Amino acid sequence: MKLLHTSDWHLGRGFHGADLRETQLEMMRTVCTAVTEHQVDVVLVSGDVFDRALPPEWAVRELGACLRQIREAGALVVMTSGNHDSAVRLGFNRELVAHSGVHIRSGLEDAWTPVEVTSHQERVLIYGVPYLEPQIYAAELGLDRAHHSAVMSEVVRRIRADVAARTDPEHDAAPRVIVMAHLFAHRGQASESERSIGAPAVPEATLEHHQNSVGGLAVVPLEIFEGFDYVALGHLHGRQRLADRIRYSGSPLRYSFSEEHHHKGAWLVDTQALQDPAAAVTAVDWSLGREVARLQGTLETMLAPETVQAHQEAFVQITLTDDERPARAYHRLSEAYPLLMQYRYAGRGLQQPEHSFSQRLHTAQSELEVVTGFLEHVRNRSATGEELAEVASALEAVRTTEAGEPA
Repeated sequence: MKLLHTSDWHLGRGFHGADLRETQLEMMRTVCTAVTEHQVDVVLVSGDVFDRALPPEWAVRELGACLRQIREAGALVVMTSGNHDSAVRLGFNRELVAHSGVHIRSGLEDAWTPVEVTSHQERVLIYGVPYLEPQIYAAELGLDRAHHSAVMSEVVRRIRADVAARTDPEHDAAPRVIVMAHLFAHRGQASESERSIGAPAVPEATLEHHQNSVGGLAVVPLEIFEGFDYVALGHLHGRQRLADRIRYSGSPLRYSFSEEHHHKGAWLVDTQALQDPAAAVTAVDWSLGREVARLQGTLETMLAPETVQAHQEAFVQITLTDDERPARAYHRLSEAYPLLMQYRYAGRGLQQPEHSFSQRLHTAQSELEVVTGFLEHVRNRSATGEELAEVASALEAVRTTEAGEPA
C-alpha cells in the first residue's frame, strides 16, 4: 500500500504578521489531490496540525472538511498531536472519530496501540507517537530521568513488545511496522520556525545527540528506531532524509526565512517495496504560497530594477550593508517591496567610534558640530547637506531670539 508522510501543517499560523489562511487552504486541497493522484491508502500527519492550543475556528472547520475529503478519496488518516497542538482538544472524540477512518493519536497509551491496516494482501502496523513532554510523562513511564531520549526509548520498547505480541512467527508473515514521532532527531537540521523542545536548535545547524548534556539528551539518537520499516518524523520544517527509513517530511509551507531554499512537499512510501527503502520512498514536491527571500547588499543594489522584479512578489527580509545608514531606507524599500517583512542595517556605520558622544562634545568647534555630531551618533550616518542647512538655520534663529532681535 502507499503512505503519504506529511507533518507540521501549523493551521492558523501567519508569516511575520501576514495572513496565510488562503495558502493553508490551498495546502489542504493539495494534500487531497495527492491522495487521488498517487492512489494513497493512508495519510500520515506527524504532529503540529494546528499552530497553537486554541486554533482559530476556521482552522478547525477546514481541517474537518479536509479529513472528510481525504476519506472520500479512499485513504485512511493517522494523525498525531505535536508540541504546538493541544493533545486534549485535537484528540476530542478520537475513539468515535476512529470509526470513520481518521485515527488521532494524542495520549500516552496511543503510542503503542497501532492502527492496523490490511490491504493488497499486506498487513501494516502504524504506531502514532504523539509529542510526549518528558517532565509530564517520565514518571508515568517509570523513568528516573526526564528527557526525550529516555522517553522515546521506553515508548519504542513498548512498541516492539506490542509488535511481538501481535505476531505469530509460525503462522503469520511479519507485518510492516511504521512509527510516527514528533521530536528532535540526531542529524536533523533545524530552522527558525520550530519551537524549542529541550534542545538548543540553532537555525540551519545540525542537531547532535549527546549523553552528557541535557540539550544533547533532548535529541533522540537514530539507533532507537533500528528495525522499523519506516519512521515518519515531524517537528523539523525541512524535508530531510536522516537514513533511508528515517525521514522528516518537513512543513508543506515556508514559515520562516531560514526555509528559503527548502524543497517543500511530502514523502510517498510504497510499503511493498520497502526491502529497498531508497527506491520505495520518493519525494512529492509542492509549490505552495509565496517564495521567501533573504536579500543583502547596498540600498542601490536592493533598488536595482532587476532585483526588485525578481523578488517583488515574495516575502522579503533585507539587510543593508552601506557604509553609512541610508536616509529613508525603510520607506524606500517598502515602496519597492510591498511584502517587506524584516529590515535591518548592518553596515560599517554601526561601528561606534572609540570615544563616546560626551567626549566628542569637548572637541566640537561650534553648536552646528554638536548637533550634527549627535545626529551621526544616534543614526550611524552623517547629516545630509539639506539637514545641515536646516540645522544651521534653526541655530541662527535661536541665536537671533536670544539676542532680542525678531526672528
